[in-house]
Amino acid sequence: MTDPMEDVRRIWSAVLGAEVQDVDVNFFDAGGHSLLVMVLQEHLEDLAGREVAIEDLFEHPTVRAQAGLLADRPGTGAAVDTGLGGRDRSQLLGRSRGTTGDLI
Repeated sequence: MTDPMEDVRRIWSAVLGAEVQDVDVNFFDAGGHSLLVMVLQEHLEDLAGREVAIEDLFEHPTVRAQAGLLADRPGTGAAVDTGLGGRDRSQLLGRSRGTTGDLI
């Protein structure tokens, strides 16, 4: 079994395009912005196997807090975002899931 904090840190590093070492840095202070937080959300949902509310990411803005957030609630199956018309956020942002699919 992998370390949830390490998994979240690796996802942050891939999403931000730079190695993240400080697990207590705020996502936005580390270079994140509103579009990247949606990409982060998608990868965290894949990791958790459940939907992660965007509001939760703003309330839990660090690697440590997000790892705790994911550990607090059991998985409820694959996340479905019907508001995107069947396309995931990576496609909407012009990214290919295949480029970061090896994150987890």
